[in-house]
Amino acid sequence: MGHWIQMGKLKKWKKSASLRTQLVTSFHLVLLFSILATIITAGAIVLCAIIFLIPNGLNPANYYEKKIPDVLAFVQKHESNVTSRSFQSRLEKEIPTEGIGYQILNKEGDVVYGSIEKTYIRSKRDLYSKLNSDIHDGTYFVKLYPLFNREKEVNGAVLLRYKLTLASSNPKDRLFIVGATFLLFSSPFLYFYLFSYLFGRRFSRKIEKPFNELIDASHKIQRNDLEFSLPKVQESRELDQLVHAFEDMRVALKESLTRQWKLEEDRKEMTAAIAHDLRTPLTIIHGHTEGLLEGSKNNPKRLDDYLQTIFRNTVRSIRLLDQLRDVSVLENITFSVKKEPINIREFVESKGSEFELLSQKKDVYFCYTIHGEQEFFHIDPHLIAQAFDNVITNCIRYTPRGGKITWNITTGNETVLFEVKDSGPGFAQNHNKKLFEKFYREDQSRGSTEGNAGLGLYIAHSIVQNHGGEIEAYNQKEGGAYIKVELPLT
Repeated sequence: MGHWIQMGKLKKWKKSASLRTQLVTSFHLVLLFSILATIITAGAIVLCAIIFLIPNGLNPANYYEKKIPDVLAFVQKHESNVTSRSFQSRLEKEIPTEGIGYQILNKEGDVVYGSIEKTYIRSKRDLYSKLNSDIHDGTYFVKLYPLFNREKEVNGAVLLRYKLTLASSNPKDRLFIVGATFLLFSSPFLYFYLFSYLFGRRFSRKIEKPFNELIDASHKIQRNDLEFSLPKVQESRELDQLVHAFEDMRVALKESLTRQWKLEEDRKEMTAAIAHDLRTPLTIIHGHTEGLLEGSKNNPKRLDDYLQTIFRNTVRSIRLLDQLRDVSVLENITFSVKKEPINIREFVESKGSEFELLSQKKDVYFCYTIHGEQEFFHIDPHLIAQAFDNVITNCIRYTPRGGKITWNITTGNETVLFEVKDSGPGFAQNHNKKLFEKFYREDQSRGSTEGNAGLGLYIAHSIVQNHGGEIEAYNQKEGGAYIKVELPLT
């Protein structure tokens, strides 16, 4: 029983070993397997040599070097005839040309005949300086021996070239010997590379899964999807700690966002409650004020001024509360647009007549035009009407008396374009993107007057976006504001 407990602990330790331990272990295994494979390969090569080469006779590396004394003895015996070209066939019967190359030179250093094409002696002086010496030529051994005539004068030389390798000493088995030699010396590196690749691939597969899970988890967090959990990693302690820390971060982030969402919902409910509780008494004040304005009292001028002030502030308060209520509705997660097919011309003409009446009260000229052949578009008519109420009443508010407001509507194949232009002061420079932010109010030009709480354009922007459209605001080159609203037909 104790034995199995110990084995279980060992297995658990192996699964949760550190990356450093696993890397060191993998390196030692690669080294060990490479050495073993090299030894096996060397043994196989030796075995093949014993079976196939040694029984047939394997010449030593200096096999042809040992033949040179016999060649020289034959040359010295016939040295008076060696420099004659007619002696070539007889000489080649004594020289094993498969392993020894030769040249016969005259006393001027010129090649008379031979099996070597390369020139080693270029002049008579060069000949005398290199007699009885070794000439370096890569892996070849090159030796030059003098030839004498009957007067014992140098009559030329014989040049012999050979190699001291098993391959050159055994030309019939050259391919096997070269291949075996190459394999013997290269096998340690080849096996090291092979086992490094195999163990590296095995190691990478072990750590690939937790890393892929972390990457996938990060993508989910980017999409605000926190409804997942990361499994425990058994490949290494470091990866398990990393995944555990990531999981803790996910849990903490989820809790933080949940708290923020709850606070946001509480704020929205509070705003809606305040708007609901204050609207009733303010509406009553508004009704009584209208009644007083219709009556007649002592000091009518002062009474009228007071009542006008009360009336304006009442309207201002009601407008603010209505906007707060609208914002609360639009920001509710359960809010959805209820689209229905609406005749474009009828919608524009209905709203246009309302805006024309409002403009006349302020002595502002208002006009609208409709272009295009599309008859219907799918919208929530109450919300879109409210959006244009906020946009165009805002233009009416800031357009001076005698000014002009135009509303141009153009229908396309997929969208409807609404363009509103006024002759007012326009927007403050570089504030185009901020105009649609909640509670944003400009300091100049279209400033915070007459109850402007910075919610009108924010509400319009929210309504248009919920319809899948776009709204933008700019200043015209000739002056005045320009607001563009583009809505899809469906």
